[in-house]
Amino acid sequence: MRILSLILICLALTVPSSASPLVPAIANPGFEETAPGNDAPGWGWYNRATASFRSETQNPHSGARCLVFTNGSDLAPEVYGRLFQNVAVLPGIEYELSVWVRAEEVASAIHFTDWNSYTLNVPEGTYDWQQISTVFRTKNDQHSLNLGINVVNRCRALAIDDVSLRPIGSPLKGEGIEGSYLVPGQVEGDKRPAYLGILITSALEGAATVKATITAGKETIFHKSSPVNPGENTIEWEWDSGSAAVRQLDFLVRVLDGKGRVIASASQKVEKLSPAVIAGDIDRVEARLKEFNALYEKCRAKGIPLDYPTAARTMLAQFIPLTREDLQKNEEVRADYAVKDFARSLDRAIAEMRAYLKNPKLAPNARRYQTGKVDIAGVSFIGDRKDTKGRKSRGPVFFCGYGHFGQVRADIPRFPGYGVNIIQIEVGPSITMPSENEISLKAANDIVEVLDNAAKHNVMVNILLSPHYFPGWAMEKWPHLAKGGGGFLGYCVDAPEAKQVIEKFLRAVVPLFRGKPALHSFCLSNEPLFDRTAGCENTKPMWADYLARVHGDVQAMNDRYGTAYSSFADVPIPGNDAYTAPQFYDYCAFNQERFAAWHKWMADIIHEMAPEVPVHAKVMAWTFFMRNTIAWGTDAERFGGFSQINGNDCAMWPGGGGGWAISWHGQNMAYDLQRSVVRQPIFNSENHLTPDRSTYYVPPEHFRTALWQGAIHGQGATTIWVWERTYDKGSDFYGNVMQRPGCAEAVGRTCLDLNRFAEEVTALQNVRAPVAILYSISSIARNPRYLDAVGRAYSALNFCGAKIDFISEKQLAAGSGKDYRMIVLPDATHLPAATFEALCSLPETTRLVILGDAPQKDPYGRDFAADKVSGITARAGAFPADADSEKMWTRLQFELAFLGALPDILVLGAATENPVWGVEWLPAKVNGRTVVNLINLRDAPVEVQIFSRGDPVSARNLLGLGGDQKVLKLMPMVPVLAEVAK
Repeated sequence: MRILSLILICLALTVPSSASPLVPAIANPGFEETAPGNDAPGWGWYNRATASFRSETQNPHSGARCLVFTNGSDLAPEVYGRLFQNVAVLPGIEYELSVWVRAEEVASAIHFTDWNSYTLNVPEGTYDWQQISTVFRTKNDQHSLNLGINVVNRCRALAIDDVSLRPIGSPLKGEGIEGSYLVPGQVEGDKRPAYLGILITSALEGAATVKATITAGKETIFHKSSPVNPGENTIEWEWDSGSAAVRQLDFLVRVLDGKGRVIASASQKVEKLSPAVIAGDIDRVEARLKEFNALYEKCRAKGIPLDYPTAARTMLAQFIPLTREDLQKNEEVRADYAVKDFARSLDRAIAEMRAYLKNPKLAPNARRYQTGKVDIAGVSFIGDRKDTKGRKSRGPVFFCGYGHFGQVRADIPRFPGYGVNIIQIEVGPSITMPSENEISLKAANDIVEVLDNAAKHNVMVNILLSPHYFPGWAMEKWPHLAKGGGGFLGYCVDAPEAKQVIEKFLRAVVPLFRGKPALHSFCLSNEPLFDRTAGCENTKPMWADYLARVHGDVQAMNDRYGTAYSSFADVPIPGNDAYTAPQFYDYCAFNQERFAAWHKWMADIIHEMAPEVPVHAKVMAWTFFMRNTIAWGTDAERFGGFSQINGNDCAMWPGGGGGWAISWHGQNMAYDLQRSVVRQPIFNSENHLTPDRSTYYVPPEHFRTALWQGAIHGQGATTIWVWERTYDKGSDFYGNVMQRPGCAEAVGRTCLDLNRFAEEVTALQNVRAPVAILYSISSIARNPRYLDAVGRAYSALNFCGAKIDFISEKQLAAGSGKDYRMIVLPDATHLPAATFEALCSLPETTRLVILGDAPQKDPYGRDFAADKVSGITARAGAFPADADSEKMWTRLQFELAFLGALPDILVLGAATENPVWGVEWLPAKVNGRTVVNLINLRDAPVEVQIFSRGDPVSARNLLGLGGDQKVLKLMPMVPVLAEVAK
């Protein structure tokens, strides 16, 4: 028998686990039990950090013991310790997870989570015992829960005690009786099993009867009664969802005394995702297509542009049959989400076309890329364009589309209807070189056909030359290659044997693609990492050569290191987290230079054959801001140096928590870093906008915000992961855009908008930044506080209305610091000597702001001259190391205003006439007009007023229908491109 998915429990009483099998049984929840060599029996331990735990008898919350964690590792992906155990739970019901915590110097981002059902954040700081809790609902098919705490980021001591997980029921109260009940809030499909639980928690004076009835419209699908005698308190009944085509089921429970009098009752509505009802909803959508199509034909007959309604039409034509298939495959939740998107899409498109017919001038004049040569100018792709009226031009083009496998190839003819114009596909050495002496060009020739087809439909193609698909025969022939590498690149990439294979592959396939008008660019590597460098046979001599080149002679190196090595060859290769090793900084720089040089080697081979084709690498953007990746070989400045495009793999997840509507920080910072250190377009060729395998609804606004804001911060092209459908819930394809029709339409509409307003967006991209944040490789390597300070400084500046740059150590050393009114030093304690000297030499017109400690040491830990350090601190504004972003934001606005670094345009709260935390805005001039990009990143609407030189001015939203709606209220995740009235 399946675990009960329906439970009742008293809201006011935590029932001991022995009282009912419906309550999850947590092993050792108070950590009172210990065993030899195991301070937490019943729990498992997984550790990829410098984390540990111990049982402690001093100051537990209750009982004799608690558990205390410590962790010396910084915040980084996949770097955590995890204490966990699996517990049985019931599908589709709410649970409350609670735990008592006590902390000493606990950093942020430590949390209880299973990455699927719940997240409970542990407060940062130092404090005595406090209870934290969260309420969540299990999924409809979920029967187990991984209960665990991730010890993420640094903590001196985190104590936990009394972990509790209890189901939450609804009250059942009456005359002399108290209890609770629970039914699931939703059931999926027909005849699906479900259960009902009832718990009486008060003492009955006499016998009673409990009756439960579940109806579907006028049909009763379940009715049962049972006597409850004194001393009995739990009833569990099984039922199923029935086959009635209804949207909801009505549940009624009553308790009757011995005379048949009702002494307590309660009712609840249960949503039913009925296949028949959803199929009927789809029928109604298709019926509405008659009105849609009639309006569409009327508009077309009048010559009214229909690019935006065509995006809806294309989506509906593709996704309606797919949604019917979902119903056949028991994907009722997915189908129900799709129908909601269909209705919303039809509402908007029909309203648009009705408006067009009344006033044809309201129809947007879309401008699209036309197949032809694409150039690069600054951060822009420049290409041939044609608008709806047939007018041709050449100018900035924004590329939006999808990756990465078979479906994108098949749907090329369909993509213009959506409004998208680029795909990414791949080919690699293993399929091209199936054996040592064989070249197979079938896969490459298939791509040639894709390129020719794409050119016919004004779609460009980015080709990922996947070197991670390394031939198996080569690994067998040269097994030593497997001793190094990293991530997808599971071999020593720059070993002579490996380079021989890669070069042969490149020279075989690149000539086939050269000259194809649809070829956008080559992507050199997929999510490149080189963290196992030490295992490569060529590393030691390369390392020694690097040290000789940097230090000149061994004694100079020893003076810097404080060591006594007799030769460069004696210097050991440090571990990737050996932050305190004297040679660690050199090793980080060595590996970054080496990995970039390997990519440049590939780029040079390609440009021998196809000099006109730009290249880039799909470096994971999060590696730029994680300390544990500093030795993995990826660096934004070096990678931009061998490329013509700033390539990346970046993510922007739905929901931000803490009042944020979206997780905006990572994309903003990564893009601003890349375009700052190397001024060229950004291409996010694996854009993750939903987590793989996610099952919850993602609003289309999320996709629109990610794409629009990406462009504002420098993105010129993107291919979204991933244009494939699957019914395998364990697949990385599941949960992505091709099961989210509203999001697919939003991608197309946003791409149309970006190209319609390409000049305006380009002007916003080219706004000069008055402020820069120092990006310091040295401080990442040497100071565990640095990157956290960078994030807080960036958040504080992001809502000031000023463009934000990053300035690298090399740029500062080269004299670029004088170009800024303000430079923020976020706990940048370590700098190369040349960078420090340049900082000391900055003119007084450049304001310095220090968050935390000032620069004071070189990358080897040697102190700078005290008078120069004090000279920097004397002229700088200062914030304490733990300064809050929002408080810094308030002061930094005044600082920027005093420096004359804020624009003439201000965006303020309508009621307060004060700046608004969480509203990002940026003005720009374009063709004598002033435009302002605005986005509300918070989770609640904000009313705003735009001011020009201190006076309120009106502004219209160019992105709205007709482009004449006044800018008054900013909804969450709804970009606004405002034009300010003169």
